[in-house]
Amino acid sequence: MLAEERRRQVLQWLEEEGRVQVTEVARRLAVSPMTVRRDLERLEADGLLVRTHGGALPVGVTTPRELPYASKRARQVEAKRKIGRLAASLVRAGETVILDAGSTTLEIARHLPPRITLKVVTNDLLIARELADREGIDVYLTGGQVRQGVYSLQGPETEAYLRATHVDRAFLGADGVDAVYGLSTTNRQKAPVKQAMLAAAERTYVVADHSKLGRRAFARFAGIGEVGALICDDQARDACASQLAALEEAGLEVLLAT
Repeated sequence: MLAEERRRQVLQWLEEEGRVQVTEVARRLAVSPMTVRRDLERLEADGLLVRTHGGALPVGVTTPRELPYASKRARQVEAKRKIGRLAASLVRAGETVILDAGSTTLEIARHLPPRITLKVVTNDLLIARELADREGIDVYLTGGQVRQGVYSLQGPETEAYLRATHVDRAFLGADGVDAVYGLSTTNRQKAPVKQAMLAAAERTYVVADHSKLGRRAFARFAGIGEVGALICDDQARDACASQLAALEEAGLEVLLAT
């Protein structure tokens, strides 16, 4: 890979994940840490990022950031639709389901079968709006602080609501799915919310497109063994074959949506 291609890839990861680490970039690109440091130096000289100890952050950002919902919605659109369709097909009439906040879980809501009877608990305002007029579906919002531009709820009220809830299935989003590091998110305040969702459910699924595999976001919220299955799109077969193998070897069931 040419230097310019490496640097474009680094900037893409930086935009998606809010930070990059030298050792992780070196592993992904199969180059030496020294090569990565030189790339980061060049990008910093061009005013495109700010180097930190062991990595880099976006310009003007001192902590890892979460992408606004509008940006998330435009990424991996078809992959998210496939995942949403497969995930929705697993839900059975009469069940109680948690849908985590996110653009992928919104696709689950959109693909729920017509006339199905459900109780849906969510911390996502857009999911609540999507399902509010669906006959047969009772929608429960967790409460909590609204995150501007993301339309999700978080905070102590959200966590308390979930701790007092028991459901059949929970579908959680993740910004990173790594066989060793586990499941992670770009926003540390989201971690305890996701942990409460995991504790509330009999059966848990992580929904993440192939671009999230092998990535480690800022805040870890669970180990691979703490979830029942990963639902991913079928591009992962070619793009992330080694990661899929590592996840399955770690004991995680992987469902690929076509």
